[in-house]
Parts: sequence; structure tokens; C-alpha cells
Amino acid sequence: MTAPALLETRGLTLAYGRFRALNGVDLALLPGKRYGVLGPNGAGKTTLLNLLTGTLRATSGSIHFDGTDITALPAERRSHLGIGRSFQKTSIFPEFTVAENVRMAVQSREPARAFDFWSPRSRDHRFDERAAACAARVGLAAKAQVLATDLSYGELRQLEIALALATEPRMLLLDEPTAGMSEEETHDVVAMLRASLPASLTLVIIEHDLKVIEGLTDHVFVFEQGALFEQGTPAEIRSSERVQRIYFKGRTLA
Repeated sequence: MTAPALLETRGLTLAYGRFRALNGVDLALLPGKRYGVLGPNGAGKTTLLNLLTGTLRATSGSIHFDGTDITALPAERRSHLGIGRSFQKTSIFPEFTVAENVRMAVQSREPARAFDFWSPRSRDHRFDERAAACAARVGLAAKAQVLATDLSYGELRQLEIALALATEPRMLLLDEPTAGMSEEETHDVVAMLRASLPASLTLVIIEHDLKVIEGLTDHVFVFEQGALFEQGTPAEIRSSERVQRIYFKGRTLA
């Protein structure tokens, strides 16, 4: 028996006048599954992610998370329900260490404690312990006391993922986590994600690189002009003549 969907969209649409950035998308994402989102620039991939996380508001359609209609909920409410997203570099405090950055993300899960000014932070070690565990999970244990401004580009992306994991999400959405990386850095991040993500976590990852998608996901959604036009396993997507023709323009895939 198939488990009920953790997240489901029905007719999800975002329109700007006559232009539809996303057009009538129906998705059902199961608990613990790994999903890839593929498509050319302007296909609607990031728009989908922004609608799921609450950064943008849908003009029509609905989003249900764990059976609850979250279509109108703001981003912070969705985060507390368990929808996490990789932080952008602008959300990282460059003058703080890796440990300090991750600790703030950990504390965000307990806002009442985070704003308790009466007890010294030095007495509360559990935030430090959880932050250290998150940093270690993404391979940054040795960099815990390094300022974020001194990290390499690849390490900054690792830190973004650590911040997202620190919020203890049930579903994690990553928008091109290997963008701008060398082939070696990309390989390292894919290996880190495969090793560090909890088995119970539902993953949605947007990528242009099919090799990254193949290394991390069970199921792929391919978008074109705001619409979902193909889906299947990574192997099925690689061999699809329709995907080859429309997305890869007939190129031979390595």
C-alpha cells in the first residue's frame, strides 16, 4: 500500500497577466523519496520552489502538506511545519564562524528560547551540540571555527545546506546546489548529500546537470514553459525521445 503524499499540489498556477510562469501543475511527493526537477532556463523550476516554500503566492490551485492546506500560509509558517530550503549566501553572516551561523539556524526552531535574555548562552550547550552535529554532517567539522567569509565557494554551499538541515525539515528543497562548481566540487557535494540526508527526509532538488539528478534522486519531473511535460525515473528521462528533442535538443548525453 502506497503511503499518502507528504506534499501535493493541485492545479498550481502563477500568472502575471496572460503570462503563466507556472501552469496547472499537479504533483504528489511521497515521504522519504528523492525528486529531481529538470528543465531549461525559464521553465518554471524556481517558481515552483518559491510557491512551495511560500516566497511567492499562487494565483490559483492549492498546496497541501501532510494533509493540511498551506496555500495561503507565509514562508515562516511553512518552515515550522517542516518545509526547509537551502539558504542563499545572503542569509549567511560572513563575520560569524561556521558554528555560529549553524547555531542561529538551530535556535530558530525554538524562538521562545532564542529570545530568552535572562539565562547566559554559555549554560545552554544543546544548541552548540546540535550545531556541531549539523556542521559535521555536511563535512564542515574541521571548519567549525572558521569565519564564513574565509570559506571556499563549495564550502559556502555546504554551509547553506547545514543551515537548512539545522531547521530539522521533513522536506528539503535545494535550488541548484552545485551551480558554479567544478566537476570535482560537484562530485564532493553529491557524495556529501547522499551520505548526510536522513532516510526519512523528502528531497526536491532543482538542477541543470542530469548527472547530479541521477546521483541523488528516484524520480524526475521535467518542466517546459511553466508546465510539467514529462516525469519518470532518471533512466527513463535520459532515454526519453521527447525529453531529448525538447530539452536536450537532440544532444548526446554523456
